[in-house]
Amino acid sequence: MIQLFSEITLNDIGKCWWKWASRGEMTQAGFQVPPGFVLTSEAYGQERSIWEMATLDAFDSLWCKFVAVRSSGTKEDGIEDSFAGQFETYLYITRDQLIEKIIECHNSLNSPRIMTYCQSKNIDRNQIKVAVVIQKMINSDVAGVGFTVNPITHNTDEVMLEAWLGIGEAVVSGMITPDNYIINKKTGFIEKNISTQNLKITLNIENGGTREEKIEDALGKKQKLSDEHIREITELAK
Repeated sequence: MIQLFSEITLNDIGKCWWKWASRGEMTQAGFQVPPGFVLTSEAYGQERSIWEMATLDAFDSLWCKFVAVRSSGTKEDGIEDSFAGQFETYLYITRDQLIEKIIECHNSLNSPRIMTYCQSKNIDRNQIKVAVVIQKMINSDVAGVGFTVNPITHNTDEVMLEAWLGIGEAVVSGMITPDNYIINKKTGFIEKNISTQNLKITLNIENGGTREEKIEDALGKKQKLSDEHIREITELAK
């Protein structure tokens, strides 16, 4: 029921689903993926006593204080359907909170938004299982997303990066607009669209979880990702 990223391949899609099977492949290929593990869909519906101790032992093996706890449903990121953002995600979770949050991830299948989406798409919820991913939490200065092909123009000679201060949820929630960089793979030329950012989401050091933090005007107007980092990430994308 427990699989480390270092053990997961695309052969495990049926238990971990696409996103995390790919994360395992990236780990084994030598990319700098924060370590983690998956409580596979085999645990879904099982008594907590069956998987609890193994999960806590796997947490201890990460040697960290905070983890991200993310749901991974059977139908996520499919060709016809997308449950992106509908299952639960919890950030900066401690060992003491871990089991409770896993149960909440499992229970998110019964949330009103999931039930409504399944009804609108004529999806049988009884056919969906939930895996839960536990990953070392990075308290990032800058977060972002990278596309190996320009997703707007479909130009295969370009990489598109977006970046913002703090962790990723600020963009997912629509709180801020990120910087946008388009890089020519052949020439290295960087086209930049710099956005002003007034708020960021970061670690709540006292209690765990996240908090919003204001950003000074001068910092919020600056380029969020340095040219050096843009080039480094472009090489990873290529």
